[in-house]
Amino acid sequence: VDVKGDCMVVALADRNVHVFDVRNNPSTPMKSHQSPLRHQIRTISLFHDKRGYAMGSIEGRVQIWHINESEKDKNFAFKCHRDQASSDIYAVNQIVFHPQHGTFCTAGSDGTFHFWDKDAKQRLKGFPKLTNSIAAADFSHTGDVFGYAVAYDWSRGYDHQNRNGESIYLHSVQDIEIKPKR
Repeated sequence: VDVKGDCMVVALADRNVHVFDVRNNPSTPMKSHQSPLRHQIRTISLFHDKRGYAMGSIEGRVQIWHINESEKDKNFAFKCHRDQASSDIYAVNQIVFHPQHGTFCTAGSDGTFHFWDKDAKQRLKGFPKLTNSIAAADFSHTGDVFGYAVAYDWSRGYDHQNRNGESIYLHSVQDIEIKPKR
């Protein structure tokens, strides 16, 4: 679930997504569709301008989806949070949009986070792998601080639980890292 102003987007376990106008008709979706991602949606986040949203799945994919049908040609998906050496695939645990620039961050079970520009369809910056998964993350209201929680996210089950390095971190966001490359 994500809410910005009068717009709410909800991802369900069956890969269905509903968009609500909470001001005018909060009990009936104004748009509904099934996600094109083949696996369970783990996170969903509205664009800062509320024209669409990004979904992240347990299969290490992000889907960019525009609410207005006239912009459907801008919809796309990409792979992320994967280990090329071992071919391991990790869940996208969190997607958050920068409050000023419209760029976004993905944080994953692989213990990495990356800044992306959806309009240019490119990664702006990747950060080194941490000792554990990134379970939650968000930007400050001004966008100058990025906070994230490193903790076991249970994506590999009970037998693989790892409590090493559990902590909350703050990253001072530099414009060069997060501004679109226009």
